[in-house]
Amino acid sequence: MTQKTILYVEDSDVDVFFMQRVFEKLDALDCLRVVHNGENAILYLAGVGGFGNRQAFPLPALVLLDLNLPGKQGFDVLEWIRQQPQFQWLPVVIFSASALEADRKRAKELGANDYIVKPNDMTRVSDLLSSVFSRFLNIAAHVEDGPRSVVL
Repeated sequence: MTQKTILYVEDSDVDVFFMQRVFEKLDALDCLRVVHNGENAILYLAGVGGFGNRQAFPLPALVLLDLNLPGKQGFDVLEWIRQQPQFQWLPVVIFSASALEADRKRAKELGANDYIVKPNDMTRVSDLLSSVFSRFLNIAAHVEDGPRSVVL
């Protein structure tokens, strides 16, 4: 796998632990960046606050976004991303425990590229992520760092 950054927005330490194991198995742990709430996801993407160093916190080529987060919810983050012209290219995959059709519908309306219900089986997660990587990382455009107008 090429070195493209993936931002995982997840508040559950258990889910983060298992995702890190999957990324290790895929030999891609260095690609994974984790934030634990919606506010930090926005700050990371905007490159402000503690996330201003793009060497340490590169722009992601893909966002894996949980819906149920403390503070700003996943839908809030998705809506913010899609309001930023510089992130229209950025693939966002909802990765949530919610199997509700209403959540799927809202995610699609807000511009999610895909919606995956978290499986309980780590092998299944690995297979799903491999599929996501092949579909979305090959189409993700590279955005040059530089001055940007970001609405927080």
